[in-house]
Amino acid sequence: MWGGLVGVVVWLAANAIPVVWQWWENGVFESEIHREPATPARRHASARNGLVGRLSIPRLRVSAIVREGTGEDTLGLAVGHIPSTAFPGEPGNVGVAGHRDTLFRGLRGIRENDLIRFETLGGDYVYRVESTEVVKPRDVGVLKAGPYSELTLVTCYPFNFVGSAPDRFIVKAREVTGSVPEQTAAEELPRRAPPQTTPANKVDFTVGRNHSRQLAPGISIGVTETDTTSGRVDGWMWVMPDRRTIWLRNQSTQEPVVFYGDRDGKRRELRITSVARNAVSGYLLLPDE
Repeated sequence: MWGGLVGVVVWLAANAIPVVWQWWENGVFESEIHREPATPARRHASARNGLVGRLSIPRLRVSAIVREGTGEDTLGLAVGHIPSTAFPGEPGNVGVAGHRDTLFRGLRGIRENDLIRFETLGGDYVYRVESTEVVKPRDVGVLKAGPYSELTLVTCYPFNFVGSAPDRFIVKAREVTGSVPEQTAAEELPRRAPPQTTPANKVDFTVGRNHSRQLAPGISIGVTETDTTSGRVDGWMWVMPDRRTIWLRNQSTQEPVVFYGDRDGKRRELRITSVARNAVSGYLLLPDE
């Protein structure tokens, strides 16, 4: 009887501790994302401290704090960002692992076109599920970076297996850029608004593919290629009087291009916000006069 009682207490503790920890970390994360505007620098600083962000799948009601690493000390409380894979907002393959009998239990019901939201202190990112598969643990090729930004979820399989499961269940999702059709993404996946800028120093623009235009005195942009699938652009910027060319190679939406004037040393920032088949749109932030 005493042995059974001890077993029940241990089981309750093992299941209660992750729940309490997730509740506490969600509160900490909410406080962090509202404390300062989202920036890539905050994302990397947070990752170095262990906290990567929060992953959620609205249709399955799955939500979990993501921490760096895949050791048992991490996966016992959270889901883990797989080291050496990309972070959200970076080109490449973002790998996340979790236990099938706790935070990733809901993955058994995932299906094509489900939306996955990944919140970080650097911004929010949305991915659409494209496929699932079952592989052997040694098949690490599923984490290889492809031609577009993607998210790979990894958990053990079968879900109802007792003991150490022999296989791995893989979910592949591609990052969504621009609008999200077929689902009410605005309702299911609300995004934090970007930091507000001073209108007087902001120059909005739209440039056609294979065209160029002047954005401000001494600053011009040209677009040579657009990829609506990945939301990326090839082109160039010409900065005068520095007589400097800044090449835009595989430039993604919302990824800032920061440059400084050689003469005044002041900061400028160009950001592409949307990519269409024949044009791109964005804005240029100029320094205060």
